[in-house]
Amino acid sequence: MPFELFLLAWCALCGYQDLRGLRVSNWLTLGGAALAGAFLLLAGHSVIGQPPAAALAAALLGLLLSVPGYWLGKLGAADVKLLFALGLASDPQTLLYTLALGCLVCLALMLASKLLIDSDKLPANCNSQLAKLRPSNFKSFPFIFALFAGLLTYMSFIQ
Repeated sequence: MPFELFLLAWCALCGYQDLRGLRVSNWLTLGGAALAGAFLLLAGHSVIGQPPAAALAAALLGLLLSVPGYWLGKLGAADVKLLFALGLASDPQTLLYTLALGCLVCLALMLASKLLIDSDKLPANCNSQLAKLRPSNFKSFPFIFALFAGLLTYMSFIQ
């Protein structure tokens, strides 16, 4: 249980950085992958208690699902690194549920930002914050924040 909280805290910190600046430090993403890999080697199981084969399969699955999006310019490098690290720390089921729930959160945030931006029902400072969520050709959507929300949702359902 404490290791799962550490995983959630790490993902929350990555999500916060992504939401605030649309960038996530390599110290967080690669550091998280290194810590998850070291934990896997030393403890003999992933952070959530799964065998090494499941964690390595999840890490490979995270790469297979995110690298094509990175090549197409739809995902950032931090998204790829985070999914790889999350795979090392978990198992394929956790990774897939987190990704699916994160995509739903992402869709909801995009729709909300599209509907609420320039709305006269919101204060001006809310509009400027929502404008960050508007996708464009020059910046990405804070997908890691959506992945954190997906992981949090999934972890709360399996507890």
